[in-house]
Parts: sequence; structure tokens; C-alpha cells
Amino acid sequence: MTVDIRVIRAGQMYRYYLRETVVGDGRRPVRTSLRAAQEQAGVPVGRWMGRGLAVLGAG
Repeated sequence: MTVDIRVIRAGQMYRYYLRETVVGDGRRPVRTSLRAAQEQAGVPVGRWMGRGLAVLGAG
């Protein structure tokens, strides 16, 4: 197992999330859609839950 420790400053969390965690702790290949990268990494499809769904008209 490899561990990578980095300082994440305010306003940078979204970058970390999109680069590191959203595709199964890996990097998304250049010019690969987010959906395709998630499917290749075996990341399950997300599911919206909670009271906020009614506001979106989905609950």
C-alpha cells in the first residue's frame, strides 16, 4: 500500500476530489470523460438521497 500526504488549502478541495478520489483513487486519463474513467475504475454509480431531492423534483 502507498500513502500520499499533501497539504490541501482552502478552495482546493474540489481539485483534490476530482483528481484523486472520484475515479477510484486514481488519475483520470487526459481527454477521458469523467463517466468513462469512473466506469473503467469500477466506481459504482452514485445515488442521491435525502430531503433535498424534493427541491430538485426527484423525490
